[in-house]
Amino acid sequence: MAQTEVVAELRHWLDERGMSQRALAAALMFNAGSLSRIINGRSPFTEDLLRRIDDVLDTGGALLRAANRATFADETVTAARDSMRFASWAATDQVDALAVDSLTYELARIATAYVSEPPAPLFRDLVMMRDQTWRLLEGGPHPNQARELFYLGGVTLILMAHATQNLGNSMAAMQQARAAEALAVQADHGPLRGWVAGTQALIAEWSGQAGRAVDFAAAGMPHAPAGDHRVRLAALHARCAARAGQSATARSALTLALEASENAAPSSDLAAFGGILEFPATKATYYAGSTLVLLGDFAEAERMSTAAITAYESGPPQVRSYGDEALARVDVALARLGRTGDIDGAAEALAPVLALPVPQRIRQIGDGLARVQHTLTGPKLAAARPAAELTQQIRAFASTTLDHSRKGA
Repeated sequence: MAQTEVVAELRHWLDERGMSQRALAAALMFNAGSLSRIINGRSPFTEDLLRRIDDVLDTGGALLRAANRATFADETVTAARDSMRFASWAATDQVDALAVDSLTYELARIATAYVSEPPAPLFRDLVMMRDQTWRLLEGGPHPNQARELFYLGGVTLILMAHATQNLGNSMAAMQQARAAEALAVQADHGPLRGWVAGTQALIAEWSGQAGRAVDFAAAGMPHAPAGDHRVRLAALHARCAARAGQSATARSALTLALEASENAAPSSDLAAFGGILEFPATKATYYAGSTLVLLGDFAEAERMSTAAITAYESGPPQVRSYGDEALARVDVALARLGRTGDIDGAAEALAPVLALPVPQRIRQIGDGLARVQHTLTGPKLAAARPAAELTQQIRAFASTTLDHSRKGA
């Protein structure tokens, strides 16, 4: 068990409760010297001890959750390292058709499920699929089969990149994306390279590197066929440019994305997997709302974001992206705060977001709520009682977000 995050969480709660380490040891009926050695990293925490500390400090299980986040962070780092080894092997030259069909079927299942199910279980399925693809390639298949396996391996890795980013590890997510790019090159698959570039833009955007995100989105354009691929990259280009303060570029790209999305059809074999590997018109509408919030066009942003929410609510359940819908609600809240300082309206928009089950509290939703929290600190809002109440709800949500980099709200 990685202890750094657990110790940080413990110190936070000791400060919160005004309790010393010695007082905690006494309350636990635990040797003070032994507890000191554990906190200083010379001995490990046990699950039983963490549960007892949670009870004494009345944390609602915060220490056990911190331990679980730290453990899963180790898994994502290990998985990313193994994927880089996979990519390194795949870059050098060196099956059963039923096995390839099985991989394709499973990837379609995961890509479709990704928009509506928690990412952690799907991530572990993808690790197994990556390793299965690797073993098939090591068996020395026919060159045509090898190209298809490289393609399926690249699709697997790009899904792993999405999941890793959602789980809060941007560095490992970018490694997964780079590994996917290497396999896309080996497969000579331009559309996959374009999709990878878009995913790299997403990772950079949500990591606070908006300028690099703009570059990634632009670099993907030559590889993206006309249709939903182009719409995705244009929409990403618009939002990343808006986040980088490039308003003219953002507006131009947004116009292109919205015009192209009206009649955009699936533009490559990636769309056959469905789910997160599609970019339907509803998603383009959600991106437009996010971009307009960043540009300060709050009335139009609320209109577009509300339209996206309505489309998700009325559409088929299997394509209802809980992450995009939650972020569209965050954009509605930001638009209402930015337009009229409507705290009650923002709270109403966020109610379904704050009620999301913990396994669905991905890093990006936490980041969006952090923007709302920051907005609530403005001079015109901070003194209002509803602002304090909403801030407290956001802090409670943040303590359970699937992001190992967070040390507590």
